[in-house]
Amino acid sequence: MMRSLALIAIVLLPWMAVAQDDDYVNEGFMRYEDRVYLPSIRTVQFGIKGVDLSLPVIRLDGGEQLHLRFDDLRAEYNDLSFTVIHCDRNWQPTDVPPMEYLSGFMDDNVTDWQFSMNAAQQYIHYSLTVPNANMQLKISGNYLLLVYADFDREKPVITRRFRVYEKLVDIEAEVRMPLEVEKRRTHHQVNLRVRHPGLDIRNPQGEVAVHIQQNYRWDNIKTDLKPLFIRQNELQYDNMGEVVFEGGNEFRWIDIRSLRYQPANVRTIWRDRDSLLSHIFLMDDLPRKKTQYISEMDINGAYTIEFREGNHPETESDYAMVHFRLLYEQPLLHGGIYIFGGLSDWAIRPEFRMEYNYKAKAYEANMLLKQGYYNYQYMFLEDGQTEGTTEVMEASFLQARQIYTFYVYFRQMGMRYDRLVGHDIIGSQN
Repeated sequence: MMRSLALIAIVLLPWMAVAQDDDYVNEGFMRYEDRVYLPSIRTVQFGIKGVDLSLPVIRLDGGEQLHLRFDDLRAEYNDLSFTVIHCDRNWQPTDVPPMEYLSGFMDDNVTDWQFSMNAAQQYIHYSLTVPNANMQLKISGNYLLLVYADFDREKPVITRRFRVYEKLVDIEAEVRMPLEVEKRRTHHQVNLRVRHPGLDIRNPQGEVAVHIQQNYRWDNIKTDLKPLFIRQNELQYDNMGEVVFEGGNEFRWIDIRSLRYQPANVRTIWRDRDSLLSHIFLMDDLPRKKTQYISEMDINGAYTIEFREGNHPETESDYAMVHFRLLYEQPLLHGGIYIFGGLSDWAIRPEFRMEYNYKAKAYEANMLLKQGYYNYQYMFLEDGQTEGTTEVMEASFLQARQIYTFYVYFRQMGMRYDRLVGHDIIGSQN
């Protein structure tokens, strides 16, 4: 009996956490960020259609589409609609009327949906694309995709940020060893130049803002960077160590593409006879040594949905409760440990915080995940801070492979919005 009660508590814990964190959502409060507003919505993937692991960034009039996919574990069809909202470079809504940034309909319905097949956890898989035949984008910049229920925008289901860019400038960037001696082994310094021979920039300090994003993270993004040197048709951002990121480490991994076979990092797989839900107990993790970098291939914290025993992973993959345990002698009293990566929506939120088990001397958490291949890390967030650090549990190294994405915004005097005139992606050099 006690074992049954414990298992029930394990299963319900993440659902309870999600519900508590989303209390404000019940009041109809929508945020201009990547957010899920219902605890039944899972496995939200958003990127360029047909391009795996891509960022949601497309070129204006480039013919690309963004593809949003997600599951609803309520397994009952609901009327869902979506729209897009134009934002400034810092993700606040602009005063540009929808008719000036959209052509076609202002709202569209989600008509592509399918029931799951042969899965213990039933769900409906939804899918939509933007732009599409009914809705086209007319200007560049930042956008928020809003999916809502019952034809009522005051009932948000999902919000996702995306960007539309024009290629009007060229970006030349490099990741190098920092100038500061104490950071040379643990951090990345980013230098870049923006060349703009075809764009008339009269006041670079006031008209241009550069944003730099590491992997898919939002907590440590660098925003509104200004050039240090201004030359003819060129802006230099060699900021003498100002643009520095924690190098981090390679990500850990979970392989649950099959629920029949145990990969190397799984201790055991147990299936509840009543619910038929599979429980994946991972091998105990340890904090990584700060003195030894080990090169391992990863997918920079992202995940893919895959299913070894079928051909349609979107609807045939099942869900499993994955149990994490990180051994640590004493709990940290000045902050929390969070499971972090694509599986946490790249967010440091209460539902992803680990609890300390004094008896096991370990941090523990569990997450309901769809079958696939996942990267993850243990992120430490100090009390009162908004930017996490990997150095506490994962260590941080100059050699770590990360991707950096660059966005160049341009707003001339008198314009009502920030144009996104440049975009590029590079990998850190080893």
